[in-house]
Amino acid sequence: MIDRRRFVAMLALVPACAVPAGRGHAAEPAYLGYSRTLLSSLPAGARFRPDLEDYLDGLASAARRQNGRDGLTASALLRDGARTQAVEMLKGDFVGHYSQAGYRFSQRFLAFAGDGHGAYGENVARDRSAGPVDKTKARRLFQQWLDSGGHRRNLMTRYYRFVSTGALQYGHHLYAAQIFWEK
Repeated sequence: MIDRRRFVAMLALVPACAVPAGRGHAAEPAYLGYSRTLLSSLPAGARFRPDLEDYLDGLASAARRQNGRDGLTASALLRDGARTQAVEMLKGDFVGHYSQAGYRFSQRFLAFAGDGHGAYGENVARDRSAGPVDKTKARRLFQQWLDSGGHRRNLMTRYYRFVSTGALQYGHHLYAAQIFWEK
């Protein structure tokens, strides 16, 4: 079930989204095509930040270890899924777990990963404060997830073993989606 709590802070954040294991949906193949189109036609001036994706993956793993949980293994499996949601948020000027075309997080996850991965969840955020898009901005964005009860619970879910992060820079803005899953 999707946790729909709202969190209002200086940075725009939405509630963490966690989904139990489930069956596939007919919309999944359509979403893959939709995703490929978005990833191949970024808005002018937008670019992915693999350096910050790796950094945010590492922050998630370190935060879990500091709180008595197993670390996470960074995986490319859902990197495009996370990146697609970051593009969606930029293009639609929103932060959320649905795509502008109406695809739910569960549909997006299953399109890239398929069934059999156990529980899965997502944290999304954007930071549009002035200043360079660097590790300091990424750390500040990640701290907002830690400071939000729903996002923190999602990050610390004991079943999760893997993480994929998508980070998109547009000017001095940073959009990020972080996807977690069990197996």
